[in-house]
Amino acid sequence: MRKTRLMKTTRRALTVTAVAAAVAGGSLLTTGTASASTVLSQACTGSVVGALSDQVAVQGKDVADLVKVGAQEQEWFLHLNGVDPQKIADTITAKGAITVGKVPADAATGAITGDAVASAVVTTLKNAGDPYAVGLGIGGDQQQKTLDAIQRKVAGNCGLTTYANNYTQPGLPAAQQPALATTAPGAPQGTTVPGIAGTGSATAPPRNYGNIPAAVPGVAGVATPPGALYPSTATLPDQALPQVGVLGGPSGSNGGQADVRNAGNASAIGGDPAAGNVQLPMLLAVVALAGVSAALVRTWVLRKLS
Repeated sequence: MRKTRLMKTTRRALTVTAVAAAVAGGSLLTTGTASASTVLSQACTGSVVGALSDQVAVQGKDVADLVKVGAQEQEWFLHLNGVDPQKIADTITAKGAITVGKVPADAATGAITGDAVASAVVTTLKNAGDPYAVGLGIGGDQQQKTLDAIQRKVAGNCGLTTYANNYTQPGLPAAQQPALATTAPGAPQGTTVPGIAGTGSATAPPRNYGNIPAAVPGVAGVATPPGALYPSTATLPDQALPQVGVLGGPSGSNGGQADVRNAGNASAIGGDPAAGNVQLPMLLAVVALAGVSAALVRTWVLRKLS
């Protein structure tokens, strides 16, 4: 009897333990699924598309040049003050992905300012180890000046726009919800925005087609009217716009010759004399030389006869 009661008690204890373990495991699984992921941008400027509350990161190599240029403002000759821009750039490159912000949790779009990107970069450099070994300079004052110069340079040249690809507007039925963002507005067709997870084949048409010309001259099989080639306000001599037609066709009132009515009205325009033309002074000189030569010959002949 005692043995039976002990077995029942043991069985109940094992059952309670199993249930508790299952509940705890499900809770951990749910928490892991709900955690936000990280979207990696390919530059410190431009647009990034991700899910709501996703973290956004930039690669250290994409800000290394800006970091180097900022540090060069504090560099002395031969690194005499301990500032080594190349070493600082190599340090930030080796850090890989740097978290600079996140996609808003309750909005379709958001912004990560240049100051936010710069603060993340500066914090990463501060935590990179010995400031002198990193190349920030000798002494706390110089190291802070170097970090401030890097902060200004990165903040003035960086900034990201975020787009949520799973945002739904509260209070609207599913049929009226805006289209989910797969690429950032304004991106060229056939390209994708860095940070999109998927096959990479999603595209978005441009919002404005106003830059497409109405007629493109030179396209095979397309006849371009004169009005598309010249503005309506064009003022040309004798006629407003050039006319295109077929010779001998039934156009005009001159028996089909209206298109070539000005063919014989061309007139020569006086231009600068060509280099090879013989001018009046040259002719006079030739005539004078001929007269002198004739006189000399006559004198020579008369002397011979005498």
